[in-house]
Amino acid sequence: MINEMIEKSGTVLAKACEGNPVLTTCTIFIFYVFFTILEAGIENLIFGEQFEHWLDPIFNGCFIAYSAYAVCACAKHNTRDV
Repeated sequence: MINEMIEKSGTVLAKACEGNPVLTTCTIFIFYVFFTILEAGIENLIFGEQFEHWLDPIFNGCFIAYSAYAVCACAKHNTRDV
C-alpha cells in the first residue's frame, strides 16, 4: 500500500514536471524547506526553542531518497514518450 502510494506520487510528480528531473528535485527541495520550517515551529510551540535531534538525519535521508526516486520516475516517464 505504501509502495503504491510512493510510486503513484512519483509518477504524478514526473508528469507534472513534464519529465524534467531538475524540476522534480527543486520541487522536493521546496517541500523540504517548508517541512523544516514546520518542524521548527512545532518545536518552538512545544519546547520553546528549536534544536537538532536524531530524527533530522532520518528526515533528510527520506527527502534525498524520494528525490532520487523522482529522478527515476522522470526517466520512466521520458522513456514511455519515445
